[in-house]
Amino acid sequence: MNIDRVGRIGGAGYEPKKTTNVVKNETSLGSDSVTISDTAKQMSLQARLSQEVANISKQIIAEPESQERSEKLKEVKNKLKNGDYDNLSPEVLDKLSERITEVFLG
Repeated sequence: MNIDRVGRIGGAGYEPKKTTNVVKNETSLGSDSVTISDTAKQMSLQARLSQEVANISKQIIAEPESQERSEKLKEVKNKLKNGDYDNLSPEVLDKLSERITEVFLG
């Protein structure tokens, strides 16, 4: 069996296919930005204050009873257990946060 050459591959007369360089166009993309409305900022602040009140409430409830507590503190603790302070208005939260800040920061 004989196999005849059909065409030349490699060797003399072989020229590789010419390629062209790809030029990348670098376009500058605009910067992204986010704008948060004043209403969203206020809602976020109120949510944080509510969470802080809830955390402090849990700490007060978890504290063991002592004989030195006044009746007022026992009353507040019972109100916390009953959920009387769960839905406070923004004005009350603001006043409460001011008092908490005064107590902790002096």
